[in-house]
Amino acid sequence: MEFNQKEPIYAQIIDDIKLKFMNGTYKPGQEIPSRRELAKNLGVNPNTIQRAYREMEDMNLIVTARGQGSFMTGDIAVLDQLREEALNATLRESVDMMRSFGKSNEEILLLVKTYLEKGSGQ
Repeated sequence: MEFNQKEPIYAQIIDDIKLKFMNGTYKPGQEIPSRRELAKNLGVNPNTIQRAYREMEDMNLIVTARGQGSFMTGDIAVLDQLREEALNATLRESVDMMRSFGKSNEEILLLVKTYLEKGSGQ
């Protein structure tokens, strides 16, 4: 994982784990790396990982069982909500960009329809 200088490392770690959960790399209820293991693998301070895990616990994204490890939530509603938020953010950014190019709603819909009909992105 490569970190950018624009946002805190702990936030980038959270985003990475969220993405891995949304794309199926991490399954609901799956154990994730320990704090020490992840700190070592990423080459970051263990306190940074601790902060990321604590925030993910507050978000109900992970559950930590003392002495057993940390696990992705088994609550599918959390996964569904994360995916919905990510899809909405991506859609909003795309539509905003098309609008900044002067495209109307009708033109945007036609562009999307044409894109899907061509089978692009497969």
